[in-house]
Amino acid sequence: MALPDGMSSCAMCVELMTGTAWVDYSDNLSVVESPTWTRPTAEANVFGETAPLTVTGKHEATDVTVRAVWAEGTADPFYVVYAQYTTACSGMVAVRWAPAGCATSSDAFYTSTTKSTVSSLTFPGGDSASADILMWEFVVHTPDITRAAWA
Repeated sequence: MALPDGMSSCAMCVELMTGTAWVDYSDNLSVVESPTWTRPTAEANVFGETAPLTVTGKHEATDVTVRAVWAEGTADPFYVVYAQYTTACSGMVAVRWAPAGCATSSDAFYTSTTKSTVSSLTFPGGDSASADILMWEFVVHTPDITRAAWA
């Protein structure tokens, strides 16, 4: 069996949705940390068996962390995320990313487009002794992640 070709995330597309349309912010967003999905499990031992009885519950909500380059201006997605975060009870921000790029055949993953909220927002900051690029980040808390072809 031949090994699959490796992939790089250099062509990744990342979009945000705060209403009804996806907006491409790939030029500003730098990192999408792969979320981990978990399901609660339980087990119980019984006298008549050597192995435990096990059950698995529904998947739990998860967090998607996104890091971005600070650009300061109307094109910077910081202002979109900030506006939703400061909305009472936090407004909706969904994240969609396609690791292999924006081709219509590429796999895309996206958070719930109705129930994803910004649970954390880290403002840009810097160190005067550093030449690092200024970054900021946010965390989207979502009950669901869907896989679909990029569209």
